[in-house]
Amino acid sequence: MADEFFSAPPDLTLVNDADLQQLEVAGVAEFDRINGLENVTPERVQYASQLSGDLDRIRAELAARATRAQSLAERERVHVADQMNALQTRVHGQATLATPEGAGPNAITPEGIAAAVADAVTASLMRVVGDKATRARAVATLSETANAAPVPQLPTPKLTVTASVDIPGRSSGDSLASLESLADSFNRKARALPVSRFGSTDNGHTVATIKNNFDHTVDDRTSPAQVGTLIKSLINQDAKSALVAGGGWCAPSEIRYDFFNIACEDGLIDLPTFGVTRGGIRFPISPSLADAIGSNAFGGFAVPFSNTSVPFLWTEGSDIATVTGSPNKPCIRVPCPSFDEVRLECYGVCLTAGNLTDDAYPEVTQNTIRLLMSAHARAMNARLIALMVALSSVAITTGEFAGGGTPATAKPAFQQILSGIDLGATDYRARYGMCIDDVLEVIAPYWLRNVIRADLAWRTGVDLLSVDDTEINAFFTDRNLAVQWVNDWQVRGSGQFGNVTPMTAWPTTADIMIYAAGTFLHGNGMSLDLGVIRDSVLNAENDFTAAWSEECHLIARVGHESRQYRITFSVMGATTVAQLVPGTNIDAFPNL
Repeated sequence: MADEFFSAPPDLTLVNDADLQQLEVAGVAEFDRINGLENVTPERVQYASQLSGDLDRIRAELAARATRAQSLAERERVHVADQMNALQTRVHGQATLATPEGAGPNAITPEGIAAAVADAVTASLMRVVGDKATRARAVATLSETANAAPVPQLPTPKLTVTASVDIPGRSSGDSLASLESLADSFNRKARALPVSRFGSTDNGHTVATIKNNFDHTVDDRTSPAQVGTLIKSLINQDAKSALVAGGGWCAPSEIRYDFFNIACEDGLIDLPTFGVTRGGIRFPISPSLADAIGSNAFGGFAVPFSNTSVPFLWTEGSDIATVTGSPNKPCIRVPCPSFDEVRLECYGVCLTAGNLTDDAYPEVTQNTIRLLMSAHARAMNARLIALMVALSSVAITTGEFAGGGTPATAKPAFQQILSGIDLGATDYRARYGMCIDDVLEVIAPYWLRNVIRADLAWRTGVDLLSVDDTEINAFFTDRNLAVQWVNDWQVRGSGQFGNVTPMTAWPTTADIMIYAAGTFLHGNGMSLDLGVIRDSVLNAENDFTAAWSEECHLIARVGHESRQYRITFSVMGATTVAQLVPGTNIDAFPNL
């Protein structure tokens, strides 16, 4: 395969829009080139996967920029509309509310009563809000502020008022840029409400939503170019004068509310999965060829052939003797199978959050939910693997398969791991009469692959800079072994990776499982994921259930056997002649 011609920068926020679009075009073209090649190799698949990941990041950045530009344009439109409405009010004054058609001055109707109540509410609202608005509009000029030398204060954010749903004559989200439009919305909503003889029994009706609207905002999606433009606008002459008149910055440093979260869910066990609807399953215990060894049923592995064995041996003498009624050719009967049963186990998580905290600081709720879900996935993975271990044999310690190095009794990791697993697989196939090239499943902790890489990187004849996962997996594939490198097994304990005490040396033992494909089945049933829950008890405490999840699982071993092996090794990279990588030219190492 040709060298990799395409690689997206790690930080796409530093790339301008035009270059980012060119990167997308180049990435697609490079992927099409690789996809059009006839000879598909693991390296090309890995390169194509990297291309796909880069294109996903590029398109996500382009989409984020488009969304941000649209948001800024909408904010500018609302701001300009507010200014025009304010100018219109100054020029034409307040609008007079129209009298509803068909309602005479002396008519007394339910609709007239509702209109009168609405007018009274509107008038009261205008008096309360209008007085405050009038006081809020009394703003001194820049020169007056500078001469009076006022105490510096934080800039007052503007309020954006938008219409709620079900307001007659208005769409949800419409801007209510003036007090008149806000009062008119109250009036419209009040007229639309039914007249009750016994008083209102509902909890009120939302007319408008008010939120702060700032001229400039900076968050994690703001590009360096936009920050530069904002800084230039803040340090122009007019802005400098305003800052001097205000007496300096005086504002505290900005608080960043985003959390650092690197938790993920990988290395999860992968098993054939089926749904369980009745709380558990029952399944027959399947007899195996191994059950016949040493017995008189199904095979002659350890039973001498005779006229009574199965298979039987029938000679001419047996045929003559059978005339007298003995012996007769033996015949076995189909046995009634025994059944095993496994019941579901349910696991769940619950997270409670405060209403006010979630409203004021939603990032902390979201981050906690992410951490909880990640921890739940890892705990479930550890539990399912533990159930598989419990259904496997006691760990069998393998012997030594290679020596050499310093000291001479050391056990190099590469030979020990590969030879130990290959030994167990060979014995397993022979035990159950499997084909010699049948693929067996191997479950191993993910860090065992790193042990092999570390050992190979020290060896003569190995490129110590390039011992990748593909090369390591190929060693197992050549031995007809399908390996799952799982997480959450043999980690976080004493002397293990992920513990409070950092590791300073590679482990010297590891447990693995070997079994035939389909030996384990994963049952999943009665899943209950309610999400956000609000109830009267939590509402009384101003809390709510931010996350609730409960699901049930079972692990059934329907196959004959799962073997567990314990392999002992040392990361040493021995370089004796016997341990050179196959194909290495020994003449290149005259000191050996």
